[in-house]
Amino acid sequence: MINKVSRGVLGIMVGESNEPVPFAEPGFCRKLCLIGSKQGMTVYVFCPSYLRRGKDTVPGYCYENGGWHQRLFPPPDIIYDRCFTHDRSRQQRKKQALAHLSETHPFLYLTRGLTGKWRVYQVLRKFPKIALHLPESVPYESPTQLADWLESHQGEVFLKPQNGTHGKRTLHVRAPRAGDGLRIAGRDSRNGILRHRFTTRNEGLEWIDKFTANRPFLMQPYLELSTSEGEPFDVRVLMQKNETGSWQLTGMAVRVGPKHALTSNLHGGGSAHKAVPFLSRELGTAAAREALSMITKLSMEIPGSLESHFGRLAELGIDYGIDRRGKVWVLEVNSKPGRSSFFRIGDYRSARKSMENPILYARYLLLSKP
Repeated sequence: MINKVSRGVLGIMVGESNEPVPFAEPGFCRKLCLIGSKQGMTVYVFCPSYLRRGKDTVPGYCYENGGWHQRLFPPPDIIYDRCFTHDRSRQQRKKQALAHLSETHPFLYLTRGLTGKWRVYQVLRKFPKIALHLPESVPYESPTQLADWLESHQGEVFLKPQNGTHGKRTLHVRAPRAGDGLRIAGRDSRNGILRHRFTTRNEGLEWIDKFTANRPFLMQPYLELSTSEGEPFDVRVLMQKNETGSWQLTGMAVRVGPKHALTSNLHGGGSAHKAVPFLSRELGTAAAREALSMITKLSMEIPGSLESHFGRLAELGIDYGIDRRGKVWVLEVNSKPGRSSFFRIGDYRSARKSMENPILYARYLLLSKP
């Protein structure tokens, strides 16, 4: 049973790092530890590899007196999973370590992860209000299938990895109306810019098939989601549960990519802007108001829709595109969202709430548990 007097123990699970601080996201973790301390909670940071079967303590780090200190902690009552890896062997080791921990010390997950873009799409399209704003999506299977899609989608297709992040390995494939060639623009696995022009379509299709390297990819119609100056942009909304366990819109920001780039991710060299003035400038005041209203409505619908299938969630980063006609599109839903956009635009209230809410919701779960 969770100790209601001490308000429980929260473990922040992160990946390892070769930096002086030996784990990922030390700045974010530092703030979580400080907020947790103010709430009367024990909060520490650990990596999956620290867990040892049969041990009644967990090695971890806490932030106190201006620095990180390594100590032995009681096993966590609740785990906030901030591990980012698509490596199957690492995922399996993490899963096994947590299974061993649960044998001797049952714990709660603050939030469950989402299992790939295709599964998220399949769930969301069951909800009519959301389905209207989803780009058509199908798993990539073969060069022949892609060739057929180019024929049926005005000669332009967008490909993205089902488990990718930060805009990496995304492709815009364009078949010119005249001739047999193929043009490709996008990002490689390191987020570097890709540009290729093939004289024959088959040559380009074969290159794309090798580029996917048997990884699961999705195909979508190419949507023109850029500013009047040709800069790609999207709207990132952060939805979180608060101290009462209710979903709230914590904040939103527009992310703008370099001119003629494919994506607007900050990791790919993008910038962040306040949503209202940016959209008003690009769309006009009335159209911006309509787009923001739709984004807000969709943001309140999506979390519960996903929870109905995936189980309890605590926070979601939802990315929206707005095309030249002003239509809003749901582009991505991320269960491990970042927060840097709020700092970049000077929205410190949203930035503060974005870090407080995981702690407040964790406390709510701990105190609600029998």
